[in-house]
Amino acid sequence: MNTSVQNQLEQPEIQEAIVSFLKNLPAYEKQLQQIGQYVNFGKEILADKEVLQPYDQLFRTYDINLKTLEAILELLEKLPRLNKMIEQLENILDFIQSIMHDEATTQHITDALKEYAHPIVEKGKSGMSLLKEIQQRAESAQEPIKLITIYKWLKDPAVQKVLQYVQATLSVLNKKS
Repeated sequence: MNTSVQNQLEQPEIQEAIVSFLKNLPAYEKQLQQIGQYVNFGKEILADKEVLQPYDQLFRTYDINLKTLEAILELLEKLPRLNKMIEQLENILDFIQSIMHDEATTQHITDALKEYAHPIVEKGKSGMSLLKEIQQRAESAQEPIKLITIYKWLKDPAVQKVLQYVQATLSVLNKKS
């Protein structure tokens, strides 16, 4: 026998390991037989065309190529991040739901929105009343508009401002086209 092997066999921990292995050998044999049975069972299933046919048809309906597999792997790599984002979204939704069920918070938000929207609504009402007044005057005017009237309008600063905007708009549109 080789001296290095003989030296190793003389070590107590090696001897204990060999004894332990020999004691457990029947259990190892039984486990190996079970593994062999599972392998044989798998082989029989893979050989059975009737069992595999529905799955074969299912797999053939999918176009699984290298790009698909790469995309799946990329998705799997991103799952922890996606999971974290979904958890954050759930927390936000839970927070919103708790706010929706709290009457005091809902009332506070409603009051704040009304306070913010009130000036806008008032300006809208003012604008609508101005438009209605203009419409009433335009519909009730019976007098035809004369060239002299238009000339007088041209001196009005409000008309001048509107005409400046019209001129600037035409200038910009001409440059763009």
